[in-house]
Amino acid sequence: MVAAKETGGNGREIANRLASECSPPPDWEKPEVAGGGFVNYRAMPRAVATALQELRRDPSLGVPKTTNPETIVVDFSSPNIAKSMHVGHIRSTLLGDTLARMLGRLGHRVIRINHLGDWGTQFGKLLLAYRAAGRPPIDPDHAIDQLEEFYKKGHQEAESDPAKMEKARAELAALQSGDPERIRDWKLFCQRSSDHFREIYRQLGVTFDLEKGESAYHEELPALVEELLHSKIASVSQGAVVVANPEISEEPFLIRKSDGAFLYGTTDLAALRSRIRDLKADRIIYVTDGRQQLHFRWLFNTAEKWGQHAELEHVWFGTILGPDRKPLKSRDGTPIKLSELLREAKERASVILREKRPDLSGNQLSEKAELLGIASLKYADQLPGRNLDYVFTWEKLLAFDGNTAPYILNAYVRTRSILRKACLTMTPNHPLMLEEPAEEELARQLLLYGDAVVLAASERKPHHLCGYLYAVAGMYHRFFEACPVLQAPSTALRDSRLTLVGLTGDILRDGLTLLGIRTLEEM
Repeated sequence: MVAAKETGGNGREIANRLASECSPPPDWEKPEVAGGGFVNYRAMPRAVATALQELRRDPSLGVPKTTNPETIVVDFSSPNIAKSMHVGHIRSTLLGDTLARMLGRLGHRVIRINHLGDWGTQFGKLLLAYRAAGRPPIDPDHAIDQLEEFYKKGHQEAESDPAKMEKARAELAALQSGDPERIRDWKLFCQRSSDHFREIYRQLGVTFDLEKGESAYHEELPALVEELLHSKIASVSQGAVVVANPEISEEPFLIRKSDGAFLYGTTDLAALRSRIRDLKADRIIYVTDGRQQLHFRWLFNTAEKWGQHAELEHVWFGTILGPDRKPLKSRDGTPIKLSELLREAKERASVILREKRPDLSGNQLSEKAELLGIASLKYADQLPGRNLDYVFTWEKLLAFDGNTAPYILNAYVRTRSILRKACLTMTPNHPLMLEEPAEEELARQLLLYGDAVVLAASERKPHHLCGYLYAVAGMYHRFFEACPVLQAPSTALRDSRLTLVGLTGDILRDGLTLLGIRTLEEM
């Protein structure tokens, strides 16, 4: 039709010519012309079976390797020292982990970085309260709660009493100048906080290649600001150092306060330069909530003026809402601690498993409940488009029907059960015969796996992969009901369906793994 418009010809006549001169591949139907100039090609079941046979032999299951591999830094999670990780951290942590997994799968060299908030004015207030209490031991089992209490007390005292605020500033100055006792206390705070973070990351199955706090860049900041001033990128305004650009915002990008203090943005500039210089990053992806969009526009604009050459992306996400459609909080109005959320996920999954599997108990029940609870959380968090807010409900995310992790895991478990009954430990490689609509539908869907991964990775949106896996699971359940496998009418059809079942399970497991979700062999 486009050609007809350009040449003044007839669209349908051109389509008929294309259909007659462009022969279809083997085992494809003869092309049909429809409408004003559409040419429709359709693969016959035999062509689908041949393509699926090739997919079965591909260790990557159809996920292609990029022709342009990059070194990509993914900056995600980034909790603050001396504070509990809360529900707001889960989206950055899970999204960053999934993006790192997908990009690595496509052949990029991925460096996972946890940029810890371990420096700044809050430590003056924390040290003030901690030292006023006589520097008591920090109990490893309750460290994060102790540290939060010290910070709250120090913050309240400093904000209500100017004399205490001056003492907090003096504590911070002593820390920044390298006072040995303050440094020892600070290192203790960092160590105990890291222990807390590591336990949560263990439960979530999340790892990092590099954990580096803001403190690592502290000594670079004075020279960095002077360099930006010297190159006319920054200027002095009312005693502060700023970068101005009215196209971004009327308010400038503040990189040094009038009292000489540096800011979050200054540290981010130093970290960005380090990643390009030391890690040879071609691309840096920052995974944070949408409220920081302006900050990253300023950061990227300043880096470009500064001559820091790398592709920079801010992958932002929406907010987790409670049933009242307000940001999810605990009953007392404070953010829900992530450790409590994970504990509740396991407890709720345990209740459901006890109902469905009364024979489970002890370690078996505990392990399956933890896996199912965390899988449900992970899937529910990545299912909505990342730029959307979503309403969090336990009932929905732990349901065994609908678009949930238990539904997809149940499909996977069914595939493994059939293979076990056939005394198979891995997917067989028999010739495929697609005789029923349900098995052809499933086979066609399996061929789209590589496309789904590429789409989710390129758009930085895991919900595309979630939608794909849900479709596979639904088609598999329909196939399971419509097409006998072990009782198939012939040995050849039985072997074909065992291959299709095994490959379906392989793709479900691979896709869930990219989402950071572990599978189980039986529910």
